Amino acid sequence: MALPTLGACHRAGGERPLGPADAFVVYAPAEGAPPGPAPVVVPLAPDDPRAEPLYKQIAVGFPGEVVRTDYLAKQFVRDAQIGGQRYPAAARASANEPTAFVVGAPDGKEVERGLALKATFGGPDLHRDVVWIGLPAYPENDRALPQTLAGLLGRAVADRIATSPGLDPPAPLVNGYAGALEVIAREWRVGEGVSGTVPPDAGSAAQRQLFAGVRENRFVVGADGKPRPARELLSDAGVTATVLYRLVQSKTVGRKVAPPEVYAPFVTDRIPPGVSPAAVLGPFRNFQAKLLSAWGRAVLEGKPPHDIADLVEAYGRALPAERSEVIRIFVVTTYGATVRPGGIPVPAADPGRALPELTALAAEVSAGKVSLRAALTQ
Repeated sequence: MALPTLGACHRAGGERPLGPADAFVVYAPAEGAPPGPAPVVVPLAPDDPRAEPLYKQIAVGFPGEVVRTDYLAKQFVRDAQIGGQRYPAAARASANEPTAFVVGAPDGKEVERGLALKATFGGPDLHRDVVWIGLPAYPENDRALPQTLAGLLGRAVADRIATSPGLDPPAPLVNGYAGALEVIAREWRVGEGVSGTVPPDAGSAAQRQLFAGVRENRFVVGADGKPRPARELLSDAGVTATVLYRLVQSKTVGRKVAPPEVYAPFVTDRIPPGVSPAAVLGPFRNFQAKLLSAWGRAVLEGKPPHDIADLVEAYGRALPAERSEVIRIFVVTTYGATVRPGGIPVPAADPGRALPELTALAAEVSAGKVSLRAALTQ
């Protein structure tokens, strides 16, 4: 679902942002605040025990990469103009706000819109456009905190980019994008040795199952071990997460440098001439810039992706030099089951035996002989 927008009228002259868009802030609920249209919060200092784990993760861990990816998404939403089309005013206003966290948020509140700062005099200072991420009062108790943060931030990023007038962002894409980031967060190494990653037994059962399911490609097959029907594959966030995870991990896609115009919405006036934007962004955010650009361009062109096949096709249109490889990765990951009903059987004892046939099928798709979603109509 799209994040709800608070219905109150804007103040004259517009609301003053909470801070720079390329920054993050940490809040906690204000004690004794009366109920209102948005949570009333107070800022926390970096050394507050409730905020300190977040500052540490963003400084040295994978969540820092995702926060900076949110900065990229916000800049695209604010500045991109494709064929004269821009993101809605409310989306641009939201993208002009810092990335916000609320520790001790009400139960069940994870990615929401609208909060109010407690004021010394008068009523709370309402900021209806701020997207905020809700966390427990003491995040340090979460042993899988990098995964938790990456997933919630990923939902915020995808929701920003997927915003399209009159349409809710498609849940399989939003949740699948977030799921791919969760898996990377769980295996991201900080420092040396096993202590540098999330412990295998940390996190909820759902978090551990997501990690195993994506890594082992479990979401693509049913209980009988055969590829699931095309419609199920395209509507499953786990399948989306698996495809996106494999794309970002692919050296021939994730690390490939795109044409300069792809990076323009993200690095305008920020990188000196002659310096490669891809080198400045690093491998992870290089792919994120390409993916978010392709996704956002499709939205502004009036062709918002509804599922992972749409997103792969949008990526191929925006980056034609990578089109064949992203299609190949999609077809191999899904065992060709969105192209050919039933897909291509993959022997459990020797999965590599199916690779030549899958590669040939991907080549047919790349050549335009058959659609990525042909199995839906056969």
